[in-house]
Amino acid sequence: MANLFRLLGLPDPTKVSGAGISKRGVTVDPEPQAEDIFHYLDEQGWSDRTRRMKPEARRQVVYLKPDTLHRLHTEGMSDVLSGGNMILVDLSSLVHMPSQRDVCRRRVQEMAARLGLPVFAINDDDTLLMVAGAGMRVDTNKHELGIGRKDHLTEA
Repeated sequence: MANLFRLLGLPDPTKVSGAGISKRGVTVDPEPQAEDIFHYLDEQGWSDRTRRMKPEARRQVVYLKPDTLHRLHTEGMSDVLSGGNMILVDLSSLVHMPSQRDVCRRRVQEMAARLGLPVFAINDDDTLLMVAGAGMRVDTNKHELGIGRKDHLTEA
């Protein structure tokens, strides 16, 4: 059975010795003790181990939103999408401007149509759009993004 006092960082009253008692009472040392079995995840060895086990990410998520003049700059985003990266377009700042929001939405749809990629609305009011890059798979039944079983996923 685990020692509840040790788990909570409290001194065990059954094991109080003269060394742990001062003139004012029991002292508790918050530092790790020799009998503790902890793994310190900030050590370099753990970083090296994780790096060996998991390869570096090669794809990115690009967050795109209108500038201060309410324009959406999609220049160069075709290169980003053809590289397999995903673009999230946030039009929530244009809630009070429905016509400008529609213009920006249309620009995103035209950009994706040139590459043959679908545009997905993530929220109900269509202010958060996602364009999956080349080679990404999107499960339109379970609404999952990533790599999965090929029979349930469509290539984007």
